[in-house]
Order: sequence, then C-alpha cells, then structure tokens
Amino acid sequence: MIKLFVVGYSLDIQEAELIEIFSIHGMLHSVHLLTDKVTHRHKGFGFIEMVDQAGADRAIAAINGMVLKGRKISVKLADENRAEKPRTFKPNRFHSEEGQSNASSGEQFKNKRPRKLVSNTFRAEK
Repeated sequence: MIKLFVVGYSLDIQEAELIEIFSIHGMLHSVHLLTDKVTHRHKGFGFIEMVDQAGADRAIAAINGMVLKGRKISVKLADENRAEKPRTFKPNRFHSEEGQSNASSGEQFKNKRPRKLVSNTFRAEK
C-alpha cells in the first residue's frame, strides 16, 4: 500500500468526489479525510492509500496542481517514517525563576492609575 498526502482541497468536498478522481489513476485501498472534532468540517487535508506504486505515481503526476472547486490540490507521498521520528520542541521562553520574579514585580504597578478616556463619546450628554 502506498499512502498519499492530499492537501488543499475544498472544505465542502465529499469523500466520493475524491474517490472518483483518484480511482481513475489506480485502485484505492482507503480514504481518510481529517475533520475538526468540534465542527465536524474537513480540515483541508487527508490521506489516500493506493494499492500499487504505479497507480500512486500516475495519481501524483495527474492530480498534483489540479484546480478543483477553485482550490489547487497538492498530492505527494506521505512520510511513512513520521511516527519513528521524535518531534522536536522549542525550549520554553519563560523559566520558572522568571515566573516567580514577575509575580513580585506586579506589585510595582499596583499604585498606578488607569488611563483616562480622552474621547467625549463615552460621556453622557447633559
């Protein structure tokens, strides 16, 4: 099975429409379009598994860059080794020592007055 990453399709596209487009170029094994958990709308990307490499190559050549419902579709081979690669995280900008010092520095602003409104639009007319 060859997994393809498809991105850029219209958010109102039906799964059957993508199956129609991809099945012209080869046999499909599965289609998985990612959706939002709350709204249940498509996120605009998904994965399509094709049975053979030749069909996947034909689909990439024909569909990559194709405009469907006003959106340009991008198709490429999915990164199969993504699960094996560890994700890298940037170090946190705020260290615990700084967080404690910021709590005490909040007292220096305690005596400051809030800004006055300059505009007369918020005042009631007499």
